[in-house]
Amino acid sequence: MDQLLRQLQRSLGGEQGASIRAANVREDGTLVVLVSSPAWAARLRFEEEALLAAAREAGIDVSTCKVRVSQD
Repeated sequence: MDQLLRQLQRSLGGEQGASIRAANVREDGTLVVLVSSPAWAARLRFEEEALLAAAREAGIDVSTCKVRVSQD
């Protein structure tokens, strides 16, 4: 999943990419992206299609995207 995280960060670039803390894919094909703050979560929800495209580019079969705030 480190490869996925790097791919997502690279695809968005800059501060948006740096806001991504972790990423995972559920068995049902849902891409789950953890970000550093509620403000970043709101902004990245507008980038869900770009996040899905980046995951697919990395060879990962995803169908939906959920952006969540990291609790750490």
